[in-house]
Amino acid sequence: MCIRDRKYRGHVLIDIKVALVTGAASGMGRISAKRLAADGVHVAAVDVNENGLNELKQESNNISIFPCDLSDNDAVQAMVRQVQSEVGPIDRVTNAGAIMPMGKVADLTANSINTLMRINYEGTVNIITSILPAMIERNEGQIILFGSIAGTCPVENMAAYSASKAAVNMFGEILAKELEDTAIRVLLVCPAMTDTPLMRFVDETDAPTSISKAMKKGTLNNPEDVVTAIERDLLTDKVICFPTPDALYATRIRRFFPNYWWKLLSKNS
Repeated sequence: MCIRDRKYRGHVLIDIKVALVTGAASGMGRISAKRLAADGVHVAAVDVNENGLNELKQESNNISIFPCDLSDNDAVQAMVRQVQSEVGPIDRVTNAGAIMPMGKVADLTANSINTLMRINYEGTVNIITSILPAMIERNEGQIILFGSIAGTCPVENMAAYSASKAAVNMFGEILAKELEDTAIRVLLVCPAMTDTPLMRFVDETDAPTSISKAMKKGTLNNPEDVVTAIERDLLTDKVICFPTPDALYATRIRRFFPNYWWKLLSKNS
């Protein structure tokens, strides 16, 4: 993995010395944190899962842990100030924290849907508004936001999750446009189905058929491959990273043949 990266809209290489990674206790956040730490980056690992953070901390002396609820803006603001004070200016932010409960809209409560939106979307907003002023002042930094093709390609029983990721997708792409004339690099990551602990939210009663079949067949994408694709696309001018071919394929089908999308899903059910 390369930790020296092109500034967006420029050709000057910057050193990543401090990275803040949310969702660091598991999944792609954990993989990102471990890779960065192995490359000598001081990682501020953030998650609500303190046990997972403590386990991660044992992996490297370059990892400091900061338990935090991303949906609590005051807590996020305080956490970022603590990281900046104790670790240093934040060069990279990887926002991978999310939850993925599933179910038909009629079976979900307003509270459960709103909680998901607070964590997945509002958590993104809380992180970005906390770190962006310092990056703008320094005119450098990297922002990696985990959206999803679920925010573009609808699947039944995923209305709440897809809505939250649609919000992240739009937020991230517009943020990249607004910062395109600065040296701040923004990359929106839109993975397809990936084998991470998010899949613990999946069960036989509420999971979309496509996900259940992929889990049974073992065809979910490898999270290591997704993180590798992120590092690859950071070296380009891409705004959106589709880490695997199926992510790009599904997005194109939905975009150019929207009425065919649901027929395709029914054929694969």
